[in-house]
Amino acid sequence: MLEQTVEEQERHLRWHRRRRRAMTPRRLLQESDELLFWVEECLVKEVRIVPGWLVARLMVVLRQAHTELPGRLGRERRPEQVMEIIYDAQAALMEQACRSRGPAEVIPLFARARERQLAEAATV
Repeated sequence: MLEQTVEEQERHLRWHRRRRRAMTPRRLLQESDELLFWVEECLVKEVRIVPGWLVARLMVVLRQAHTELPGRLGRERRPEQVMEIIYDAQAALMEQACRSRGPAEVIPLFARARERQLAEAATV
């Protein structure tokens, strides 16, 4: 019993440490992967209802992923249904992650050669 309390406190501290960091789409994707692992563990251990501590963490990710996802979860706590919602959240987060990263800055490696080509093209 004491070990379980220590584990819960460690989980609590770990979660709050993460909350202090910025929640980027990439970090949210990592969090959703971890949540998916725990939901899969519920399936393996034949737990019928996803634990409350997991649902609280899941709601944070769902709110950031898409506005409709927390409503879809509602009171649903069966692992199979929760997994489907996590998959949808991951799809939305992947889109956000792609959009949040702009195109890379192009570094002109052969700038002088390019200038020469443009100059030659202008004289012909």
